[in-house]
Amino acid sequence: MSGVNTGLEAVQGVLLDTGFLIRLMKVDDPLSPNAKAWLRELLDRKVPLYLSTIVIAEWCVKGSLDQLPVRNMRVLPFNVEHALRAGPFSGSLLAMREKGSTDERAVVLNDVKLLAQAEATVSISHILTKDGGFRSRIAQLTGAGHVVSTRILDLNVPMAEMLGRLDFPVE
Repeated sequence: MSGVNTGLEAVQGVLLDTGFLIRLMKVDDPLSPNAKAWLRELLDRKVPLYLSTIVIAEWCVKGSLDQLPVRNMRVLPFNVEHALRAGPFSGSLLAMREKGSTDERAVVLNDVKLLAQAEATVSISHILTKDGGFRSRIAQLTGAGHVVSTRILDLNVPMAEMLGRLDFPVE
């Protein structure tokens, strides 16, 4: 990739969300190939991958921890610093919802907690998700005066497209 800027150079660490894990582990999901390609590329680039205890709790509603490839991930417990970031984020989004300036789905408390974890963890620059709502929540929060530096990696975008490669079928 000599001299080619893919946009992935800025990725320092990635927080994985539940939607990513579901697509990674559910082989019949249409986004499973994307999830596997994202995981392979990030591991090849030696990007630290973080798995929140919040995501583990969501996963364990229908699955078990031993199903997940945790040896490739750093478990990130939700702590007091994360809670102190999540509170104001949630408060702003709830106030917007009460005024009718945001939709009902905009205040997804677990997603807000994940965003707070990413913001409070210096080594995390991005969240890998299939949920387009993260982008709108970040935009709403920045519009309300919050400083949010976390960026989104979109699981809906195939890795070949992200890297600017042609994705020829393997025969």
